[in-house]
Amino acid sequence: MSSTIDLIVFDLDGTLVDSLPDLANAANHALHRLGLPAQPLTAHKKMIGAGEKNYVRRFLGPDFQHLYDQALKLYLEHYSGHLGDQSQVYPGVKETLARLAPMNMAVLSNKREDLSRQVVEVMGLGNFFMMVRGGNSYGALKPSPEGLSALIRELGGTPARTLMVGDKPEDVLSGRGAGTRTAALTNGYGDPEAIAAARPDHLFSDFTQVAGLVAG
Repeated sequence: MSSTIDLIVFDLDGTLVDSLPDLANAANHALHRLGLPAQPLTAHKKMIGAGEKNYVRRFLGPDFQHLYDQALKLYLEHYSGHLGDQSQVYPGVKETLARLAPMNMAVLSNKREDLSRQVVEVMGLGNFFMMVRGGNSYGALKPSPEGLSALIRELGGTPARTLMVGDKPEDVLSGRGAGTRTAALTNGYGDPEAIAAARPDHLFSDFTQVAGLVAG
C-alpha cells in the first residue's frame, strides 16, 4: 500500500497517547470541587472521546447538568496544568512514527486544538507531525468527516491517498465519510466489538502494525 498512501492522520487519545489518568484526574477534581463523588477510571474510559464539552456533560450525569459551566471551567483549568502528569505514549508509537517519518503525518483529535498541541509536545511527538488539529479547529467533531476533509485540504492531500488511524468507531466513520482508508486499533479506549462493527479497512491490536501498511 505504500505507493497509495501519501498522508496518515492519527487520532490522539487512546491511539498515540494513554491520557486517561490525567483526563480522569481533571474530571474528578471538578467533581470534588462541586461536592460530587469521583468516578473510577473504568467509567471515565467510556465517557471520553467526544471533546471536552461532551465529556463534562457525561461525567456530571443527568442530575447535575446545571453545574456544567462551573464543571467545564474547573476541568479545563486542572487538565491544562496537569496534562502530562501521568499520560504516557503507548508502547511502540515513537518507534513506529520514526519508521513512518518519510510520510506526511498529522493529528486530528476531538480534544481542543491548544490542548492537543500541548499533549503532543509534552509527550515528545511534535517533530513527527506537520499539523495538529482539534475538535474546535474546524467546527466539527468526529464522526463528522468535515474536520478530516478540511485537514487533508490544508495539507494539499487527497482523501483516496490518506489513511485515518484511530481507536474508536468515530475515527473510522470520519475517515469513511471523508473518503480515506481507515485503520482502527483495539487496544485504546473504544469497545472492540463496536470498532469492528464500524468496518475499518484494517483492524489492529498493536500500533506497530500500522507501519506494515505503508512501510517495509
